[in-house]
Amino acid sequence: MSGRRLFYALWPDDPVRRALARWQRDHLPAQARPTHVADLHLTLHFLGQVEEDRLESLRVLGRQQRFEPFELILDRIGHWRRPRVLWVGPSEIPQPLAGLYGALGKGLTELGFELDPRPFAPHVTLARKVARLPEALAFTPLRWQVSEWALVESRAGDRPLYHPLERWALAPD
Repeated sequence: MSGRRLFYALWPDDPVRRALARWQRDHLPAQARPTHVADLHLTLHFLGQVEEDRLESLRVLGRQQRFEPFELILDRIGHWRRPRVLWVGPSEIPQPLAGLYGALGKGLTELGFELDPRPFAPHVTLARKVARLPEALAFTPLRWQVSEWALVESRAGDRPLYHPLERWALAPD
């Protein structure tokens, strides 16, 4: 299938990116492959390969969302054995994040997209190729003032891999 590999994501500001990059530098095991600082994000909905003629409807869906900026506290470090991913996420999902995720999901369903059936597990991938969670690995809670999100394209090749096609500020109705 041709098209673009797309997803919606919360897009961190520079201070959050720098804090996460410092943590990667100071704590990742030697064999880990850190996520490029420009690629750090929190996926809302992964869409996969999307035909070019569907791109505008995804942009319109993004423009239609109205949510207040909110604070997201990244305070939980975790690991998925397969696909060997080390991540950080919130121990509690704030209501505005759940609302944005749900509203996007509803809109995507109406546009004919299939959603991931797994429960929403918001996280930022810190590194890949991590065989297990290192013992005594600490993460000082990071307060992220979420103010924007994006429609992002994943491009194979050189890093960074992820390129926002359009960004939206969180703003009330």
